[in-house]
Amino acid sequence: MLEALADGAALAFTPTTIAFVLVGLALGVTIGAIPGLSGDMAIAVLLPFVFGMEPAAAIGLLLGIYKGSMFGGSISAITFGIPGTAGAAATVIDGYQAKKNGQPNKALHTALYSSLIGDTSSDFVLIFLALPLAVVALRFGPTEFFALYVFSLILITALSSGFVAKAVAAAALGILLSMIGRDPITGAERLTFGLDIFSGGISLIPLLVGIFAVSEILHQISSSWANKKIAKSYDTKSDIHASGYDPKKDKLTWKDFKSTLKATWIGTGVGTFIGALPGAGSSLAAFMSYSLSQRFSRQPDKYGKGSLEGVAAAESGNSATSGSTLIPLFAFGIPGSATAALIGAALIMLGVNPGPTMVEQNINILYAIFIILIYANFMNLGVCKFLLPVYSRISMIQPRFVIPVVLCLTILGTYASGNSINDVWLLFMAGFFGLFLRLWAMPLGPLVLGFIIGPGMERSLRQALLLNGEDWTRLLDSPIALGFYATASLTAFTFAAFALKKRKRMT
Repeated sequence: MLEALADGAALAFTPTTIAFVLVGLALGVTIGAIPGLSGDMAIAVLLPFVFGMEPAAAIGLLLGIYKGSMFGGSISAITFGIPGTAGAAATVIDGYQAKKNGQPNKALHTALYSSLIGDTSSDFVLIFLALPLAVVALRFGPTEFFALYVFSLILITALSSGFVAKAVAAAALGILLSMIGRDPITGAERLTFGLDIFSGGISLIPLLVGIFAVSEILHQISSSWANKKIAKSYDTKSDIHASGYDPKKDKLTWKDFKSTLKATWIGTGVGTFIGALPGAGSSLAAFMSYSLSQRFSRQPDKYGKGSLEGVAAAESGNSATSGSTLIPLFAFGIPGSATAALIGAALIMLGVNPGPTMVEQNINILYAIFIILIYANFMNLGVCKFLLPVYSRISMIQPRFVIPVVLCLTILGTYASGNSINDVWLLFMAGFFGLFLRLWAMPLGPLVLGFIIGPGMERSLRQALLLNGEDWTRLLDSPIALGFYATASLTAFTFAAFALKKRKRMT
């Protein structure tokens, strides 16, 4: 173990890896600060370009983008009242009010420090939990893994608050798309409709880049978002610089920081727990952290009026999901979020299979990732501290200037990843399909997770049936599998009961 740790440290601290982490952080914060662009979109665009890179450097770049974008969304949320990312929506509530009250610097630094605490704490939870869980998962057979996949899918759909039916449909679509191509057991073609483009199945890169990046580009173009929304959302009359703003009075003191620690730790705990649940997401973590911290605050009446506690709770809550969302990926090979799915796809492209086999086959890469996760947080602190004033203005760049560049990169990168024009056609098909899903308010996360989980779920089911003589009742023989089924059933029943209770209250 010590030898593997030394090898991992050697990979993590190479100048190339450190440089790519730094580039990823700067890019992530910048993209996160621009409303409409997200870390997921940036990772999806860059996914084809990491092919052929050293695994540690490639994952360092993607993790840097992820971590940077988690905080970057709070910059435009506080400065302009426009959440740069979905996870920063809760930050707007108090962050923008604090800016109007003449405290933008206090709010931004509160967001930065609470984000760092939440992110770092979550990373340590990942480090201490992922390896023990992965060791346990090595003893799983096809029956146990199939039960785990069923449990994960139920959690993904149940935690899609308000969109359970659509989440189920999206996850089912993802599984269906993963089955296109050749049967893994017999090799026969299926669901190809006689089209050569589908004979080899749908590649991971065109689907992910199309669903996340191209669909977002098409959605912004079709709704003319870039031309109208920012101009209407930014109220120049409320600009504090026009009303006697004094920067000397807007500095975060130790007393201010100390007053936010309780809310920060509440957000850290809630975000870490929510992040470990497959499909929950940073938005849910941020709003739950905000609500819970308000309930336990000594000054709950200040929430919504520029409370620094509210900013700290929301930011620590959404940032704390960044580490724990990787726990299912590294422990079981099941991505806990769309971002984890993208990072898992990058690992697969680089020849590293995420999951329990990493402990046996690529333990040095796993340790390198753990080390990168920790030092990237402190690099993120330095980058943001130095460039915070610049990033707050970058957030006002009109996306219409960025969209053409992003679209060209998606096409070039997708073609380069497989040297096939078919991948480009699949890219645009996935993009239009993703646009259709967005227009129908279908969640994209469950679809991607279903696509990633689908092959493993089918393989586990068919292996279990082959080993048990096609006897479906043998799927219930394993105590571990029964535990997963029971927990999944209880989860589904609990969320159904809450949904019915909420509907009765509304009527």
